[in-house]
Amino acid sequence: MIYHFTVLRSQSTITLGLLSFVLTLTSPAVAQLDRSKHAISVKAQYGIDVNSDNPNRKDNYLYGLHVSYDKNVAHSNKEWVRVLNAKNLSFGVTWHNLHNMKETVDGVAYAGGQAFGALAEADLQLLKIGKVRLFATPGLGLAYITENIFTQPATSTIGSHVNLMITGELSLEVPVSSNTSLVAGGHIQHYSNGGVVVPNGGWNTLTGSIGVKMSVGNADAFMDEPEDYRHIEGNSAEIWFGMGVRGKYRDRHKKFFRSGAYAGYNFYLNRAISLKAGSHMVYYHTVFDPDRFDETFQYYGSSLDPIRWGVAAGADISMGPIVINAMYGRYLHYRNYHNVKWYWVTGVRYYFTPNVGVQTTLNLHGVQADYANWGLIFRI
Repeated sequence: MIYHFTVLRSQSTITLGLLSFVLTLTSPAVAQLDRSKHAISVKAQYGIDVNSDNPNRKDNYLYGLHVSYDKNVAHSNKEWVRVLNAKNLSFGVTWHNLHNMKETVDGVAYAGGQAFGALAEADLQLLKIGKVRLFATPGLGLAYITENIFTQPATSTIGSHVNLMITGELSLEVPVSSNTSLVAGGHIQHYSNGGVVVPNGGWNTLTGSIGVKMSVGNADAFMDEPEDYRHIEGNSAEIWFGMGVRGKYRDRHKKFFRSGAYAGYNFYLNRAISLKAGSHMVYYHTVFDPDRFDETFQYYGSSLDPIRWGVAAGADISMGPIVINAMYGRYLHYRNYHNVKWYWVTGVRYYFTPNVGVQTTLNLHGVQADYANWGLIFRI
């Protein structure tokens, strides 16, 4: 308990010192935040383990820093900016100390190590009262985590060094001068590899942050930014296909291969949002065989047949050529070991033309990743 208090006091001292330092950096050479195209954000973070109801993890916490470059897009004429009320696109680096994120196995506590990541985010303004603004900020990135099931063979939390980093934040931005704002918020932080290496329980934290945002460079006159991507305007049909893998339990190299396909229809609302419905099919290159249980078991993804398929509905969020997708569905055919009936998928697509692109799609059952699929997508 004494050690825990000392760590928290040290973190508070570092955070206050950091904020005091950056607040002194304002000068005539720094542009006004509401007029500048560029800004730098520096945030100190502290988070607690979402699984704190587990007696072995109730004292788990992390702390770290997030430094980002923020591009102001509020003056853009692009429709997705207007529809989503987007204000900034951010590209940053993160560091989290996971030493106090511990998994206890047979009375031994294994620390989570360190996490170094790169994160892309979009600030979507929900509310503005006076000069104070409330944002919802989804984020997606990659992180390198120093400890995993191979450096610590008794653990089951992190399966590989390279992991997805997914965040969702609510934050307030409060101006304190013409070129500096205080920022504070809370977000869900998730680390895992999408089932590429198993076991892969992942780290999940509820994380708070506090920091500063400063404009940099000279204030620039904003030019209208017309749409530079030719959207399909109106309803469209869509098909994608690809291949992916799921890891075999505690095996660094062995993989279960799957092929996947989707066909559906998009209901156009505007250039930012489309509703959609369609059918997913997955082909198993290795099915589950109860007589070869350890060799073929694939958790909630275990199938007794080579094919599973279902129907789903969801939405696309489009930001020019980049599209984020989420769908929830029910299986029409899936002979599986755990009697799973529902699934969901989420993905990111990049369109080279309005009709052709590449996609990565993560298939999940509940909160457990099944497999990640990579391939091509076509729209007409």
